[in-house]
Amino acid sequence: MNGHLSPAVGYLRQYRSMTSHQLLQAEEQLKALAGRRGFFLCKVFVEQPHTDPAAFDALIRLVKRRRVPAVIVPNQAHLSAVGSGETKRTVCTVKPALTR
Repeated sequence: MNGHLSPAVGYLRQYRSMTSHQLLQAEEQLKALAGRRGFFLCKVFVEQPHTDPAAFDALIRLVKRRRVPAVIVPNQAHLSAVGSGETKRTVCTVKPALTR
């Protein structure tokens, strides 16, 4: 099914105003974007307001342990509230042009 696609993981923040339908829609958009860019989205880490930054920390551990080549996010704002700037530059190279 995904033999020719590289693995990727997704990350997004569930904002307090997001409904479960909107969250599901955001996850589906990440999957579609990953597929268009030649990646298979293995897992989506969802940051919950009450457990922040647990999902981001788990994402970083998985990326380092499995050497995941790509992290897909809806936009840079989803990364802006977590981790230090150095962590984000080292682990996640944000390429906004890929979303166009």
